[in-house]
Amino acid sequence: MSGSRRLRLADAVQVPIGGIAVGGPGQVLGALLGSCVGLVVQDLGRQVAVLAHVVRPSGVGDGMGPGYFADRAVPRARDLAIQAGADPRKLLVRVVGGGSMVGGGLAIGARNLAAIKAATPAAGMAFGGQVGGATDGGCVVVVDPAKGRISVQRLAAGALDDAAWQRILKDLTPP
Repeated sequence: MSGSRRLRLADAVQVPIGGIAVGGPGQVLGALLGSCVGLVVQDLGRQVAVLAHVVRPSGVGDGMGPGYFADRAVPRARDLAIQAGADPRKLLVRVVGGGSMVGGGLAIGARNLAAIKAATPAAGMAFGGQVGGATDGGCVVVVDPAKGRISVQRLAAGALDDAAWQRILKDLTPP
């Protein structure tokens, strides 16, 4: 995001369902979340961030991405942050999302949040809380590793276009 080049939605590292991505200075990570939870592991001093798109609290399954299950995503995200140069003693976990997308009392979002919170100390990291996210629908999360900022935008009706993306980036830029 340096110079006069304007960052577009297509420039972000987009994390798919069940995926995990690592970013550093000059990169942003993003995900579209519903009842899923964005697991963010950061070393603010070394400008390293990992974003995992967590779908379920726990389980097994072939073909699921490394971020699919919370109990596996937490240690995997920690390991990726350390491999990218993060100090394991300074890793902070924050979560985003977990909205209620379906009825029936499943509360998948809340269960995902609880599973991440429970797995965090076992992985030797500090839990920094929930940043935000819609409680009744989807949101977009964008993580800027260089600034340590997490931006969350609730999705109303409509698609996330470049204008909405520019509003998210403006939110990431300090005044």
